Amino acid sequence: MITGIDVVFIHVKDPVKMKKWYTEVLELDSGFFTPDLHWQEFSFPETTPSRFALDSIGDKRSGVELQKIMISFKVSDLESYVKKLETKGIEFHRSQKIVDVGPTLVATIKDIEGNWIQFSQRK
Repeated sequence: MITGIDVVFIHVKDPVKMKKWYTEVLELDSGFFTPDLHWQEFSFPETTPSRFALDSIGDKRSGVELQKIMISFKVSDLESYVKKLETKGIEFHRSQKIVDVGPTLVATIKDIEGNWIQFSQRK
């Protein structure tokens, strides 16, 4: 019986550089990692449930949709978080940085290896 998401991970070329980016830019807390840094986890509060979704795409795909997997981090105040990322020089996928997609507001960026990641705030 599936009880939730255990882990979502992306393959990276430079684990040291990527860990630094995710901890410094996104301010994620480092969790378990192997001594060689080939596996690195980030910690989230246990009170924050995760979701898994399938996103249907059409024949004409955007750059974001060409990526097979999307990580969408939950944030409590998307507008403030976007402003914080802007102060760190982060560029957003669209000129309209925050997009309303029904029950959720989202903002999309690329990490330093070109992986699309998203931040979302439930309405």
